[in-house]
Amino acid sequence: MRLEQTRPGVFRATMTAHELSVLLAGARMSQALMRSDESGATADALAALDAVLDDFDRALARARERG
Repeated sequence: MRLEQTRPGVFRATMTAHELSVLLAGARMSQALMRSDESGATADALAALDAVLDDFDRALARARERG
């Protein structure tokens, strides 16, 4: 995996499909845990994670439509 900071707060990641899959699996596991045990997460944290995963799912759907 390679990370580049293209400007402050903006990163570009280059990774294999396997590496991306592992990151997303971890994010989805965290999302499920945050939903099942709300004691360790704030509503803002869950909303932020939901938004990131929703954005990814939409981008993946667009990529599949193109190719």
